[in-house]
Amino acid sequence: MNKEILRAYFIAGPQDFPGETIDEAKLKISRIIQSGVTAFQFRDKGTVYQNDYQRIKLAQDLREIAQQAKVTFIMNDAVQLSILTQADGLHIGQDDEQLYKAREMVGNEMIIGLSVRNEQELLLAQDSIADYLGIGPIYPTQSKSDASESIGLVKLSNMLNKNNLPIVGIGGIDLAKIPELSKTAIDGVAIISLLTKAKQPNEVVNVILKHFLLE
Repeated sequence: MNKEILRAYFIAGPQDFPGETIDEAKLKISRIIQSGVTAFQFRDKGTVYQNDYQRIKLAQDLREIAQQAKVTFIMNDAVQLSILTQADGLHIGQDDEQLYKAREMVGNEMIIGLSVRNEQELLLAQDSIADYLGIGPIYPTQSKSDASESIGLVKLSNMLNKNNLPIVGIGGIDLAKIPELSKTAIDGVAIISLLTKAKQPNEVVNVILKHFLLE
């Protein structure tokens, strides 16, 4: 896979816009997708839908918006929905669908990302069939109620020395941390609240892209 898609990796779902309707959240997510991000992961854990169709329609609409914006569209965890929407990729956690089972279901063309939270998981992932890794949380985060203990910059740097896969960092990342992260061996940053709460998402994205320059 082209690791450049990991540079400015946006993750969100309706749950990241509390107080908003699903349609209002879709509009805000759409605007962020169009702000210059390189990938969008649809993660809607915690969202309450009226029915299955409402979720499918939202995912399909966001997939179409991402496609028009030439942004890689990745589905979080939901294997069947990733197939239905013809997503570019699927991201799974250590406790989600087993990696080999997911690959069997989605085929070889779809990108599969795998979350790693510690050195042991990172080392085991090196010989897996994952196309890229998401490592974190790097810093303490409020965006995920079930987040693991944060890794920290020093430990992250040591872990990255043992990694050979494209990798994106996630967890507690704000603009002040971008410069120091760009000096490590990660290929980009995955962010939620930094963009969902931004008044000018394109300015945030520009800062990220400036630090994670193309090789």
